Amino acid sequence: MEALIFGLLMAIALFWAVGAHNRLVRLRAEVVRQWDSVDAVWLRLLVRLQGGIAARQSLVAPPVGEGVAEGEGELQALQSACDELIEALLQARLQPLAVDGQKQLLALHQKVVLEIRALLQTDNEAVKPDLEIALSRMRQTLPAALIPYHVAVATYNDALAMQPAAWLAKRLGLQPATKMDLSVSAS
Repeated sequence: MEALIFGLLMAIALFWAVGAHNRLVRLRAEVVRQWDSVDAVWLRLLVRLQGGIAARQSLVAPPVGEGVAEGEGELQALQSACDELIEALLQARLQPLAVDGQKQLLALHQKVVLEIRALLQTDNEAVKPDLEIALSRMRQTLPAALIPYHVAVATYNDALAMQPAAWLAKRLGLQPATKMDLSVSAS
């Protein structure tokens, strides 16, 4: 009789563990899915910005043999910052929940915003409207895209913290996800 009770308890524990594991994996997959949406929005914004930069560079290009056009160096710095951010997004796509990768994304995003603001302070009136639009889109679109991601992160982290699922998560090596705070670069 004791063996039957023990076997029944073990079966219940096993079914619970499988169910809890499946729930944690499903919630983690939802965080990754929501991150993919943020990544797509971010990439679309950067591609538009780079397209505008390329168009402006062709407009301000000096005639052959006359050197560097006015404002081209600043545009090149912004282009370089965008390229670095796109590369970081590609790396984040490989490991979407890596904290270091997300910190790097935030730092590079800040660099792009600072480059845009620096260009807005120059006398290059040809690029100011496009850059103001790009900065405005970043301020509006990225935080809105992050809302579902943050909800998924909160749900996943709450599930990781619940007992006895926390015990199982620790044994499986599941780490909490982090939220992205763009408030520093949005100001």
